[in-house]
Amino acid sequence: MPTTFLYSNCADAPSAIQDELQAAGAAGYGVDPQHVFWEAAPASVPALQRPRLRALQHQVQPGDAVVALRLCSLGWSVPEVLNTVRRFRLLGVALYCVQLSRADLASATPPEAVEVLRAVAALEGATRSVRVRESLAAAKAMGRQVGRPPKHTPEQRHAILSALSAGYSVSETARRFNTSRQTVLRIRAAEPLAQRAAAIALADTEESATEAAAE
Repeated sequence: MPTTFLYSNCADAPSAIQDELQAAGAAGYGVDPQHVFWEAAPASVPALQRPRLRALQHQVQPGDAVVALRLCSLGWSVPEVLNTVRRFRLLGVALYCVQLSRADLASATPPEAVEVLRAVAALEGATRSVRVRESLAAAKAMGRQVGRPPKHTPEQRHAILSALSAGYSVSETARRFNTSRQTVLRIRAAEPLAQRAAAIALADTEESATEAAAE
């Protein structure tokens, strides 16, 4: 016989979980107190890594149902909530959030509430990408270095290039300098670009000097 469980990450005391049990009953979900899983994990702990929620995932069986009163019990962000929904769908367990609707969020045919969450997640992702690109562009315009700092100093890169010029293979060079082949290949590939940039800068300097002398 299918079992209905109550899960909460919002109750911080037994009295609070009793209130949630009563609220679930009033919403039409009868839950035996023995089937209540609750905790108060901080936002730094992803929903699916919370100890009690993990324990619940191991106890439920296909056909069971899990009820949460509030959306924050399913995750502290929209992507987290969607991951929780997906996990219970894979388990074959119905998932209900009283705060949203009476629809099964883990249904094979996503209800409107889940579609709205997906749309919000897509919007947040697109907005975040735009903000990152704008921040990088602004940093570059101000002459700031963006991305990870170089792993090797200019002197180390020069030594690696010198070893390659002396006839050492990429693998031998990587071993000599305690680095990876991919790093050696990147340094070798970047060298022609660096030389070209330096040549262009030198040409611009000489051209400016010539124009100044002509004036």
